[in-house]
Amino acid sequence: MGWSWRSAVWYLVAACGGVVLLPFALPIAVTVYAIVWLYTWTHDPRARTSILQVLPLHPRRVFRCVRALWSGMLDGLGGPTIAIIVTYLAAKLTRSARAQDTAVRDIKYGPQARHRLDLFVPLGREPGGHMPVVVILPGYRWSKTKRARMYRPMAQTLCGDGMFVVLPRVGGAGAGLEDILGDFHQAVQWVFENADNFGGDARRVHLLGYGAGAHLCTMYSLVVPLKTWYAQADRIAPGAQLLSTARADQALRSWLKRIRRVQRPVAGLILVSGVFDIAGQRKYEAERCIEHLSATCRTFGALDDAEAWSPSAIVRSLRRRSAFIPAELFASSVLLIHGRRDSTFVLQQSQRLFRELCEIDVPDVNMKIYANLRRVDPSIALLAPASALAQSLLEDIRSSVSPSGSGAQGAQGHGGNDASAPPQDQGQAQASVEHTQEQAPEEHSQAPVENNQSQEAQTTDSGPRRRTRPDRDYFPHANLIASKS
Repeated sequence: MGWSWRSAVWYLVAACGGVVLLPFALPIAVTVYAIVWLYTWTHDPRARTSILQVLPLHPRRVFRCVRALWSGMLDGLGGPTIAIIVTYLAAKLTRSARAQDTAVRDIKYGPQARHRLDLFVPLGREPGGHMPVVVILPGYRWSKTKRARMYRPMAQTLCGDGMFVVLPRVGGAGAGLEDILGDFHQAVQWVFENADNFGGDARRVHLLGYGAGAHLCTMYSLVVPLKTWYAQADRIAPGAQLLSTARADQALRSWLKRIRRVQRPVAGLILVSGVFDIAGQRKYEAERCIEHLSATCRTFGALDDAEAWSPSAIVRSLRRRSAFIPAELFASSVLLIHGRRDSTFVLQQSQRLFRELCEIDVPDVNMKIYANLRRVDPSIALLAPASALAQSLLEDIRSSVSPSGSGAQGAQGHGGNDASAPPQDQGQAQASVEHTQEQAPEEHSQAPVENNQSQEAQTTDSGPRRRTRPDRDYFPHANLIASKS
């Protein structure tokens, strides 16, 4: 088959371009290899013993690795992140619109010296009134949970929205997952025991986590159903196995034994950009050639017991191996927030947990997807409370924390017009996914809005349900893309 003149011209142009770029190819290749090797030397645990054996040499592996590193950097700095940080620093330097610091710092919640927390007290609360409490588990990575100072502006913003905020310091140098969860357990127990004393409502304690913090919050919320399942199963058949492998089941039992006191279930979870399937995350990282460089590898190591630390797998096992799971053992309200273009912890992580929670009929499960955003970082977004992203997150958190009252009031305060809807049958579980698309202001009047729907309120045994709807006030092209009732 002869070549056409178009193909000949194309190959000629490509050859000329290759010759012109040839002098730049060697410096670019050396730079790329240097970046990947340096990152491997500082992040690969195997480099401590034999650095030469772990350095990647194949060009395809080096290319995939550097592409993953570049995507991770864009996740952290993409979207409105830089603009929000600049706005926050400018306001801080000029001391304009500076929020009043209402934190009571260094409250001791446990026996060790590191067991300290900050309590942010809202202003203007009614005497004798009880307000919801939000406990923030700091840290996007499992090794960064002790950096609570970075989350103080976010906690102060949430506090100004009418809720108590607790920011504990958990973990420390060399602390493992069980140590971090143990510290967090003591902090939440302190909140339950002292909520009435400082004006909080112990029946409305919500956990908020971001990244690895979302994973740990979900693991903590599963303590009550897991302890209940093992207690009932051991009465029938001692040593009953919940998970698929004996090693994973033993690791899960070992962690549960360290939590001797069974606490009451929390009222709700707010999970932002989380990871909930460790095995799936490790497989995804292997495809990107960073399976030995990621925080997941450094935290969980081998995949033998990954199922023990995967909330999606645990919920699925509870559903399959139990004839009936009382809904009151789980958090009654779950809100998942994720960016559609997140390349570190991908959207499928939140979608898997969302589906599993829907299957076990958790009373109120909602998911919001930001279509044009990469990583949704509440600690950055809430630095500028007046920004559109911060207002959207605040409305979602407000609706999740106070679903029966303040959520609707917050929507009206931002210009929303929700008409009341007739209640449906009691006991019927509802879950919804909200799809939010951030567009430039000049595009709002031109692009069409598709599938604009609202979901009706329901009534359950615990009282009226809140209605979830697309957020058209700040992102006019928000579309409801899935629902399950």
